[in-house]
Amino acid sequence: MEDKRPLTFSQVDKLNTVLSTEMEILSHNNFPSLTITPASLVRVVKQSLLRAGICLKDIRMNGSAASYCICEDSDNHPQIHYNDIDLIFGVSIKEDGDFHTIKQAAMESLLDFLPDIVSKSNISPQLMEETYVKKMVLVSNQSSRWSLISLGDSKAAGGAATTIELKFVDTLRRKYEFTVDSFQILIDSYFDFNQCTEESPVSMSQMFFPSIYAISVYHNYDEAVDHLNNRLIHTKAPEEIRGGGLLKYCSLLVNGFKPANPKDMTRLEPYMCSRFFIDFPTEEVQYAKIEKYVTSRFLQHKTFAEGVRKGVEFLDILYAVVGSRAKCLVESERQKTMRVISYIKNLLSPPTPSFYQYQVVTGFQQHHHHSHHHQHRHQYNQRSSASTRYLHCHYDTTTSTSSSYKRNSSPTNTFGSKHQRSHWSSAVGTSSARRTSAVH
Repeated sequence: MEDKRPLTFSQVDKLNTVLSTEMEILSHNNFPSLTITPASLVRVVKQSLLRAGICLKDIRMNGSAASYCICEDSDNHPQIHYNDIDLIFGVSIKEDGDFHTIKQAAMESLLDFLPDIVSKSNISPQLMEETYVKKMVLVSNQSSRWSLISLGDSKAAGGAATTIELKFVDTLRRKYEFTVDSFQILIDSYFDFNQCTEESPVSMSQMFFPSIYAISVYHNYDEAVDHLNNRLIHTKAPEEIRGGGLLKYCSLLVNGFKPANPKDMTRLEPYMCSRFFIDFPTEEVQYAKIEKYVTSRFLQHKTFAEGVRKGVEFLDILYAVVGSRAKCLVESERQKTMRVISYIKNLLSPPTPSFYQYQVVTGFQQHHHHSHHHQHRHQYNQRSSASTRYLHCHYDTTTSTSSSYKRNSSPTNTFGSKHQRSHWSSAVGTSSARRTSAVH
């Protein structure tokens, strides 16, 4: 039985701000951007799922946005921010064909947000997928059955880059990484309240607001809230987490969080590294994963310089953890991964100005500059808009073509976007790694 706790008015007010903030979903081609609020998207997707005959259990918000709503603001601790708005639709999956039905329903929902001047009759769900979806994931095995749709580059009012992710979950084995992101807010009553007050002059206030409950899937709500409010890091069995939670752990350290039990976290760090190298075994996929994480978590900020500073600090911490705790690797393989991290850091904040060239790209016009370093061609471009900047790094060599990562050892299958894939090509060596999965 879930341990539900009611939200205070202050927490509900934060939730209302997150769900009602207008966002712009950018397209991958010449289609117009979609202007939405998370609340309006949830309403339309819910209606579309029900029309398609999908059994819907409940709707929740989790991840960093839920933590932002629940945490207490304090001058003594770093502020909690969120990069993603993760929305969970609890569904009943009776057969694998239901996943396709869900995807079709979600894509058809996006049609509602196209401008009225656009003729929608000839626009297929597949075209909407290619235009507005950044990533799609499907997992169907004995312990987990879920799918994810991550909408393309988006920005909220004020310019902060935010990703909206729709997750359709029947069963999910591991529901959190760390206690501070273990919260789920049940938001069905939020929409019931709004529906009742749509034609009423009464607005939400401290004396009149919906009863909304939250849970912690860590199964100790009070301890999880204490960790969140005091910015403490704690987890269990990181070897069960995809990637071991290693990148999230380093990100929490960068953002001012501290281990709740330093000795315990020191003991768990090798397990984080071990699982990370199991899931990302080669230099190519390590590079792609780390570069993508730095870009999405640090560089898509209002202040680009601050994002670069934090990105460099993150890479320094990751370098130190891998160097001292990656006991699952022989020394030569650990050094290769450390060179990957150093390589990304040098591209982000090179030691000399002549090492790279910045290219500013306004709107959708892209220009490419090439600089040479050890006979490798590095394409480094920065996309800039009035409100936010994105940094994308593309690497290849003059003698070989880039190879993309295709996950073969996992039940997770990517069935979505072909856009914005990053590649790493033998800049620090591409010999196959001899690795062991045990932690010594």
